[in-house]
Amino acid sequence: MHVIVIFGILILITLRIIGLIISFEFLRELNESKFKILIVGWSIWIIAGFSALFTGLFENHVLSLVFSLINEITTSLSILYVLMGLFSYFRVISRKTIAIFTILSVILPLTSFILRIISISFNFSSGIIFIVVFFYSFLPLRKINVFKKDLSIKSFYWYLIFVFTVYVIIVIFIIILLQGYTFGFYYDEFSILMFINYFVGIINAIFILIYSIHLEYDILRNQKYRLRDKYSHDLGNLIQVIYSATDLTDVNDDLSKEKAENLELIQKKCEEAAKLIKEIKKIK
Repeated sequence: MHVIVIFGILILITLRIIGLIISFEFLRELNESKFKILIVGWSIWIIAGFSALFTGLFENHVLSLVFSLINEITTSLSILYVLMGLFSYFRVISRKTIAIFTILSVILPLTSFILRIISISFNFSSGIIFIVVFFYSFLPLRKINVFKKDLSIKSFYWYLIFVFTVYVIIVIFIIILLQGYTFGFYYDEFSILMFINYFVGIINAIFILIYSIHLEYDILRNQKYRLRDKYSHDLGNLIQVIYSATDLTDVNDDLSKEKAENLELIQKKCEEAAKLIKEIKKIK
């Protein structure tokens, strides 16, 4: 196994561990199902990285083939779950859909392995991934109003960059097959395609991390703004009612000196509260 491949895989494993940690943190804070999908995806992707290392490091042909099969299945499953986790920001992914793609991602390469057509087993898995990417990549584009309302245009740009790198990987994969190279370059000598393959893969993993963090940042920020506007508006209405009530009460000349002073204090505090609400609304 070439040193570029080893370092490339190790960097990818590190990035996937970071993605797993981030997803765990989001799940702990927000407890939403999409993070469970992402955790499964990142976890399997880490396994895929280690299985890739073992595929190239073992000299035993049978063990190498077994780890190659594990790598094919885990790579397909991990990309599938990570992509669906990211796309679930825009559309609820049903358990039935997840189950169907999961079964296909396992059964097809396993069947090809049993039938000893290992050379095309990853093509089956890749075909599933390409279909998922192609289908789900258009969902956010069709829901650009979600970006404008709940997110930001920056998140939209990061999404375009993320999708672009995914399609670049697909194109590179097709070129690799047409050039007669093996997936991952686990047994190949150095080539420009090898370097490009891992370089783009690393860049894509980085963009996925940035994109997922950016999405949550935008969502939390917008939720904060909505809550700020909602409660400041409601509190403003309550304070206005209290102030108006004290103003009407002040019309009564029969109030004792102590009660009049209390009313003046209430009015003063209402005015101070109104100023604070205005300041809160200005906070960004």
